[in-house]
Amino acid sequence: PQDRKNFEAKTKLMISQYDQYVVLDSIHIRGRATLGENIGDLGGVELGYAAFQKTEQWKSKQVIRGLTPDQRYFLAYAYAWMIQATDEYLAARVMSDYHAPAKYRVIGPLSNNDKFYSAFGVKPGDPMYRADSLRVSLW
Repeated sequence: PQDRKNFEAKTKLMISQYDQYVVLDSIHIRGRATLGENIGDLGGVELGYAAFQKTEQWKSKQVIRGLTPDQRYFLAYAYAWMIQATDEYLAARVMSDYHAPAKYRVIGPLSNNDKFYSAFGVKPGDPMYRADSLRVSLW
């Protein structure tokens, strides 16, 4: 029962987080509708990073083109979601899809990830900053 209570409290934070994202004009993501996929994205980033830490690339701490292994990991994740979409497409998807738009599948999970903050020196006032009390980590 306590685990369920804790999980529900964290998912409420996540619903609120995504509800606040404005895709177009006054169109917001529907946090409750996208919750399952948002949880999946968060878990994917966290598990992927845990796997990445076992690689020689991460262990070497080699800086390549000015980027640390951690920075390269998070950038690679973000690049995987780079798409172009028309406003009409986005508006329709927000109302009918249980996935957040691609941009927010990056911003959402990374803004909850402490390693992302460390990798890029994210601090209060930065666009992706979320207070510690608002960050969601499920595992």
